[in-house]
Amino acid sequence: MKLLKGFLEVFDRAAFILVAALMGAMGVIAFMAVFYRFVLHDPITWSEEAARYMMVWVTFLGAGYAMGKGRHIGVTMFVEKLPEGARRKVTFAAEIIIMVFLAAVTVQGIKLMIGLWGQTSPAMDFPMWMPYLAIPVGSVYMFMHLLYLVLSRSSQSISTADLELEAALKGKDGDGQ
Repeated sequence: MKLLKGFLEVFDRAAFILVAALMGAMGVIAFMAVFYRFVLHDPITWSEEAARYMMVWVTFLGAGYAMGKGRHIGVTMFVEKLPEGARRKVTFAAEIIIMVFLAAVTVQGIKLMIGLWGQTSPAMDFPMWMPYLAIPVGSVYMFMHLLYLVLSRSSQSISTADLELEAALKGKDGDGQ
């Protein structure tokens, strides 16, 4: 558990820096593309393609980072109306379904990446597996954050149950004295 937490903290820092750098680079490339096209009348042929591939990485890394921070959008209107026990069960079931979905996306992303291994992009002559690598990387990143959330919640509930049991036993022993 501590190993997973440490890994995620390091990956979060790296993802945050990479997302910020990619977004900055996308802004610079977009500015340069507009400047070259409309001022110099000499368009940059690779600008749109580079920005698109950067956006793919920003999307998947940003989704993983958001998963770790609990910033994904969720519709909780119906779940909040459930009793506490049912709410926990529904939340747990949803998290398991999301983890299964992310595992499937990871597998399909790897298959897609392998299928495109020999292809290169038209404008930049860039290996196509590199932009598609964002799919399994981002999916595993989200999966790991969700796994940590589920495991930490289950260990908290176990420790809370242990504390409640211990308190109940002490109360029972105290009543008998």
